[in-house]
Amino acid sequence: MSDAGDTHGPRGLDLLLFSVGGVHFGVDAEQVEGTFSFTGESDDLFRFHREMAYGDDAVTYAEPVVIGIKTGDSQEYRVIIDMMEDVAGIVADDIHPFPPLVEPFALRKGMWGIVVKGDRMILLVDFLRLLKERKAVQGSV
Repeated sequence: MSDAGDTHGPRGLDLLLFSVGGVHFGVDAEQVEGTFSFTGESDDLFRFHREMAYGDDAVTYAEPVVIGIKTGDSQEYRVIIDMMEDVAGIVADDIHPFPPLVEPFALRKGMWGIVVKGDRMILLVDFLRLLKERKAVQGSV
């Protein structure tokens, strides 16, 4: 489990829910600095599907929104997501780990758990882990 899941204890956490390419995701609301309107391409914006290495540039964003992630330093990290849906509270018992076979892959992509809410499966994303992994890849090039 990531640091994001460990810091909230038994009370759980508040998730900002969104979807991209028909897949549902949640991010700990405490990682989010703010949400902003998407006004067009910019060098300092990252599209979520590219950060997650979907590998398919055909993903469309019907209602793009930019979320700013708290990085703890002066570096901005802003990611374009689609269809911000809701903020939902969950308890720690609602979080399921990834199966051992896919867990190493999921962790490299910034995902650290799964929540089933109603009829949808929500993949939990740790943007700070994703940023760290991206920096590690960039540093090795």
